Amino acid sequence: MAADPDVLDVSFGGSFSSGNTYTAATGEVMGGTLTRRTGAESLDPVRGLVLAGAADGVRFQPGTPITGGSVQRSFLVETAFTPAATQSNLATVTAIGGAVFGRYSGSNLQYGFSSEVNGQWTDVVQSVPVPSAGEQHVLALAYEVDGAGATLHAFLDGQQLPAATSTAGTATWHPDAGAEIGVGNEVHPSALQRGLAGSVRQVRLATFTGAFNPADLRLAKPIASTPKVSVGFEGTISQGQYAPGLGEKASQLAVAGGKITEPGRLKLAGGGVSWRGELDGGVLAETVVSPDLLDRGTSLIDLGDVELVAQGKHSVVLRAGGKSTEVRLPAAAVKEGVAYHYLGVVVDEGKVSVLTAPGVTALSTSVATDQVEEVRWLTGARGTAYGVGLSSFLGKPPAGLKALPCVVGKLRPAQTMPVAEGECVTSLVAKASAIRPEPRQVEWQRMEQTAFLHFGVNTFTGLEWGHGDEDPDLFQPTGLDTDQWARTLRDSGFKLAILTVKHHDGFLLYPSRYSDHSVASSSWQGGQGDVVEAFVKSMRKYGLKVGLYLSPADENQFLDGVYANGSAHTARTIPTLVPGDDRAGQDLPQYTLTASDYGAYMLNQLYELLTEYGPVDEVWFDGAQGRIPPDKVETYDFPSWYQLIRALAPQATIAVSGPDVRWVGNESGLARPDEFNVVPTITKPNGAPDYALGYAAADQGSRKALLAGRDAGATELAWWPAESDVSIREGWFHHPEQSPRSVDELADIYYKSVGRNSVLLLNIPPDRQGRLDDQDVTRLAEWRARLAADMPTDLAAGGRFSDDGMTVRLAHPSTVRRVSLGEDIRHGQQVEAGVVEVRSQGTWKQVATFGAVGHKRILTLDNPLTTDQVRVRVTQARGKVHLLSLSIY
Repeated sequence: MAADPDVLDVSFGGSFSSGNTYTAATGEVMGGTLTRRTGAESLDPVRGLVLAGAADGVRFQPGTPITGGSVQRSFLVETAFTPAATQSNLATVTAIGGAVFGRYSGSNLQYGFSSEVNGQWTDVVQSVPVPSAGEQHVLALAYEVDGAGATLHAFLDGQQLPAATSTAGTATWHPDAGAEIGVGNEVHPSALQRGLAGSVRQVRLATFTGAFNPADLRLAKPIASTPKVSVGFEGTISQGQYAPGLGEKASQLAVAGGKITEPGRLKLAGGGVSWRGELDGGVLAETVVSPDLLDRGTSLIDLGDVELVAQGKHSVVLRAGGKSTEVRLPAAAVKEGVAYHYLGVVVDEGKVSVLTAPGVTALSTSVATDQVEEVRWLTGARGTAYGVGLSSFLGKPPAGLKALPCVVGKLRPAQTMPVAEGECVTSLVAKASAIRPEPRQVEWQRMEQTAFLHFGVNTFTGLEWGHGDEDPDLFQPTGLDTDQWARTLRDSGFKLAILTVKHHDGFLLYPSRYSDHSVASSSWQGGQGDVVEAFVKSMRKYGLKVGLYLSPADENQFLDGVYANGSAHTARTIPTLVPGDDRAGQDLPQYTLTASDYGAYMLNQLYELLTEYGPVDEVWFDGAQGRIPPDKVETYDFPSWYQLIRALAPQATIAVSGPDVRWVGNESGLARPDEFNVVPTITKPNGAPDYALGYAAADQGSRKALLAGRDAGATELAWWPAESDVSIREGWFHHPEQSPRSVDELADIYYKSVGRNSVLLLNIPPDRQGRLDDQDVTRLAEWRARLAADMPTDLAAGGRFSDDGMTVRLAHPSTVRRVSLGEDIRHGQQVEAGVVEVRSQGTWKQVATFGAVGHKRILTLDNPLTTDQVRVRVTQARGKVHLLSLSIY
């Protein structure tokens, strides 16, 4: 049976903004409370939760206990962690209820559970060698109840470990630990000093029913087969030995009588490919070839006692067990105008199968065969080969082909492109090069600096997340001054502002026809107030674009029985008129969209906002579920919401649970050093796009990341640029006791967001009067002055450019401290690596290197130099580079 919805899934991209209590970031799942233990645990955008050992750690208290006493509920915990080299004995990675654990024990990693039966305690444990220090690992523990006993399944980095099994009893909670989950430490009262030294990047907790299914693992996919050879001919051949390229696996692979004419194509002239080594279990050998290679008599795959031989363009012969059997070939597959055939041979326990297409068995026969120790492909072949593969497996043969063709033809530019299982790096890079942004995405990225305005009933309660039952009359911004907001933002360089029309508590800043939990139920302005209307008018008055945030989570509607009520997703007419609706009789555009009860509630409010307040330039969603019982889940109707927005506001970008803009993965405002706009994606069950590699991955778009995304099950490569969000204060809503960040910190955030090909989304929360705090206004002005001082006159503006790469001769010798460059992203993102050089004493000297560029990359020189010439050279690119800007400061 399918796993239940996640109870916890956080990558520590949020903050400990309420004392020691963790506030989840956008997209994180937290059905309960996560609290740090000592107060010294810190958050790092790259490493996640940083721990020093001893008493450090965090504990999670589920909103609804998993169970109590004897553990009769099955659950799965996955923890991605990076251990330090030195660990104290019994340092704990994960612990559940003082009963289930994964921990260090000397030179071993020990996992298991404690069980009490008739007053006797027993530890059911298994051990494996500790994983390498300084590298990220994923430990997955799946506790499965089975009759009177229980089994703890364990996976380390996807490799299944021996299970810890008891037939006499189940795990037993410690009575004082309850159902708490320890991350980086124990929760057993006598073991609170067993902290892990290192960091935890992500932790996930889910319950399940029935038998455990390894497919429910998400952080480290279980390993089903072991590839020995996986080659799409991306590498090089030297003295008959093949050196694998990026993403390939090929030890001891020999190539004779052939050469690689271009990445992905091996041209053979009577030669072949061979491998020797040890194989355990079943064997799958594969090849992908052009039809011109299928000359009669060519040995395609030779496993010793089993051989597949070409019989011309239309059939092959399997020679096994002293007999020959002909297999007809299907029509050649075509990829980007190039035809090819896939052929595979499976040998497992005396049974031989021929595959003529991925997963298609054309022939299966029994044969007595010895263990395979040598494999030969394409012996005597003349023609083009696109790949060879060899893997061993236990259980059943791995599905899908492992040696996909590396055929790249003419690609038409598009905003997304599909990813095939096992697709080679040449094909993936060609697709990434051909992906282009939509015009609205280009305009969005050129804004560079946008603002968030968290304002609502939380402003008056002092909470970060409300509960949904607050009295609307608490909302009393008696000095509301949205003109002051707009002036301040304009003068600070912002181009767009996003207002929290509704946060997770469900309180609305405009009078909606579909809820009484709004400004209309407050005595403020006699119930006639409308913050959205005032906000929109002020933003347009001062030349800013308008963004609206409508939280998908809604605890007020949960209390009203609408949110997460289990209603069917059926066809709904939008807008849905209510009794006394002032729109009755008007010729309104209507839409029939699929939604639940709550999905229709959201659609009707989106309709109001997008038809009654003028043009809207951005609609902002997150993926939070709110603080409701973890067994209550609302499946958001994102596809219908997207469809309505596209119809009513086609110019609007949809972020960050949306197809136009992605969340960078932390709430510190920091982009990755190499932030790519093209990333591998998957689609969530609710229809929203998601990171294939998880939002915490430090690399999302390099060649390695494209391959990793492929292996993680990516379905598309998409133009999905990053937005880096952060608050000017510790909290997202205004709290009088907090102060704004320092100028140094804000400047650092700018260079590590805007300067790294991301758009900065800086939150400046209005106070209880409805004004931006004077401290924040002053700090914004100081920040703007700092940036102006860092980057005053652009020296390149007065210089002369040459055609030698991108070289500029300055008007006079100057000390160069920063270099800013940008691509014309209308032609995609092409730059992967480059260098900055200056002319010094007659020679060129390298002063900086860079990776991804995109819309903007700002480089700060470690050692500023005085020069009159600066040169930028691109050393690696995916396609033709279109540099649009070069500024020197």
